[in-house]
This record gives sequence, C-alpha cells and structure tokens, in this order.
Amino acid sequence: MEENSVRLFKKVIDQYTETDISQEWTIFKQELKPVHYKKGQTIFPSTEKCKDLLYITKGIVASEYFDENERIITRFFRVKNLCSNITSFLTNQVVNDHVFAITEVSGVLISQKMFNHSYLYSNGIGLYFRKRLMENLLEAKMFISIKTMSSIESKLNFLYEDYPEIIRDTPWKYIASFIGVTPEWLSKTLKKRTHRFIVE
Repeated sequence: MEENSVRLFKKVIDQYTETDISQEWTIFKQELKPVHYKKGQTIFPSTEKCKDLLYITKGIVASEYFDENERIITRFFRVKNLCSNITSFLTNQVVNDHVFAITEVSGVLISQKMFNHSYLYSNGIGLYFRKRLMENLLEAKMFISIKTMSSIESKLNFLYEDYPEIIRDTPWKYIASFIGVTPEWLSKTLKKRTHRFIVE
C-alpha cells in the first residue's frame, strides 16, 4: 500500500511536467514518507509548526479551528490535493488550525526542505509543485468565498456538484460545521436529497 501511494504520486507529477524527471525522481523518492492515518487521527496539530506537505492518495482530510469551544471546519482536502497547515508551513509559525483525517487516509509526506528545494530550483518536480500550489490556493480561496458569502443552499450545491465524495463519505457533523447549520438540520436535508444524489 505504501509503495502504491508513491507510485500514484509519481503518476500525477508526470502529468504536470514536460521533461523527463527520472533522474530527479530517484533522489526525490528517497525523501518521501508514505503514511496512513486512521479516521479521526490528527495529521498536522495546531500546537506545532507544520514542516511537511501531505499528498493525498486516498481519503478525505479537513482543516478546522475552535472558536469558543465550537468546531469550525474551514475546508476539505481530497485525493490529489497537497494538504498542509499551509499558513504554518509557509510562515514557520504555530497557528490555530488543526488538520485531521475524516476518513482513513493514505498518502506521502514531503518535507519542507525537499519541497523548497524542488519548488525553487527544479523545472521537473518543481514545475508540478508550482502549478499545483497555485491550484490549491485558488481552491482554498473558493472554499473561503463559498463559506463566508453564500447561502446555505449554495454551500450544499457547491459540495454536491464539486465534491460529491465529501457528501458521500463525510459524517454530517463536519459538513454541518462547514456550512454553519446543526447536524440535525443537515441530516434531514441530505436525506431528502439522497435519491437524487444516487441517481446522479
């Protein structure tokens, strides 16, 4: 399973790059750390500086913070996402966000040192990082926009249309936290939509 995560990561990088990365990959691969997290397990705690990126090959991850003991989900990560406590990763500071596995999660960890080297100096793997990080930032901006500016119905439609696996695999309490409703309200609403989701 661990080798499979590395293989899947290499396959995606190849899709983003325009040159032969086989020589660079030989060195880069040695620094990758295949990982597996159980449902609910912390990936990047809010109490430590985040020094790794996680490339997700299986499962769903969420970022959250607590406001007066209330859990606030800020965004979800899925397969092929680069996942991190990004503010901490980029600033080398401890921040309030907590990143955890919603489902069982598999992937590979990329160290900050390896990421920085590839991002700055490589036209192979670094090209993947530069393109993917831009996509991640745009996706994060979209999550923020949807969460802060949209109606409840728009938020649900956003998840249904763009993140159906989150609706399918994520416990309702986490979706409710992201949308800003109670789990009970969401449960009733999602049950009404179930047959439409299955048909689609």
